[in-house]
Amino acid sequence: MLEFVRFALEAEGVAPARPPHWEVGDEWYRTARPAVNGPRIAANGVQLLRAPDLHTPTTAYARALNQAVWQEHNEARVAERLEPFKAEFLAVARRTLN
Repeated sequence: MLEFVRFALEAEGVAPARPPHWEVGDEWYRTARPAVNGPRIAANGVQLLRAPDLHTPTTAYARALNQAVWQEHNEARVAERLEPFKAEFLAVARRTLN
């Protein structure tokens, strides 16, 4: 679960740095691609190792991160868009740790 959180934070950091124009292979893309792949891959590990209740919020948060990185937005909207998914994931994750 900690790996998923680490990757999610990386993706959250990449999303606001998205330039208005980018191309596959440029510097931002080379940073963004692994930042987006990380949560998706780590989500599979969370689902295998944790409570079934964590599946839906983990997947939803990973998808929201993916959209935040690849879609055009302003920095304030990124945080607003991610907050409900992040909050739900963290709430369920905390419950599974107890």
